[in-house]
Amino acid sequence: MANALQDCVILLGDSLTQRQDVPGNLNEMMNKAYLRKLDVINRGFGGYNSACIRPLMDHIFAPKENAATAQRVRMVTLWLGTNDSVIQPGWAHVPLADFIDHMNHFLWLLTSPTSPYAVADTPVSIVLITPTPPSYLTMDDFKRTIRTMDATRAYKDAVLKIGEEWKARELGPENTTGWKIETLDFWGAMMDAAGEQVEEGLVPFYMLKSSDGVHYTSAGYNLLWDRLASLIKTKFAGRGLDFEDLIDLPHRTPWVDKVPYSSPEKISDMMALPKFR
Repeated sequence: MANALQDCVILLGDSLTQRQDVPGNLNEMMNKAYLRKLDVINRGFGGYNSACIRPLMDHIFAPKENAATAQRVRMVTLWLGTNDSVIQPGWAHVPLADFIDHMNHFLWLLTSPTSPYAVADTPVSIVLITPTPPSYLTMDDFKRTIRTMDATRAYKDAVLKIGEEWKARELGPENTTGWKIETLDFWGAMMDAAGEQVEEGLVPFYMLKSSDGVHYTSAGYNLLWDRLASLIKTKFAGRGLDFEDLIDLPHRTPWVDKVPYSSPEKISDMMALPKFR
């Protein structure tokens, strides 16, 4: 067992979140940004869809009765829809209505006063990330039959709509804890990056998608991080998440130039937390 020295960020999703073999991946960039400030917990599950994630929520988030000892969750990224949107006979297909239900359930668990989870009693910051267009020109024949622009677009649109609906709830009287939600339109960002490459529904993101047409190269993850970092620093300003602002988010333990080597017992008294948490 380990004590919760630092608060944490949870990255929740499929292989796009899980992946750590590509330089500049989401997990790597978040860990670099929050070094000695927040623990980054990767809960990406390769091949999973929203239906597969649902039964795992009880194993990821602590119940309210354990709030006193559980690690405090400061931010959650929720990035699903890529596998849900495959069309049959794709193994991971989840009907759009069910996908929407799962996503709303996840957000209810993270924010509702009647949620069983401790995180719902905190001003957690939530980022929804949309799926992105498949890259047909690098796909094999089978994947072209199960991953289509139209199908993926429907799930992207659903995430954007869910984000809008929950933004309205955030601003409403039911939000008593100060939680906040933002949506990162990664589909739109990637289409903008593709520019003139978009022709007749084919999006050859040679620098943004790997050879399977689904996963990202370093350039793709760099684009994601550019948009996510900007979102955190602007939309979540003042919420103790700005990794470049030591006033907004200090190091949990003193940096080496502040260590009292002659009185190391004072280190625990120098531990810091953000004003907003």
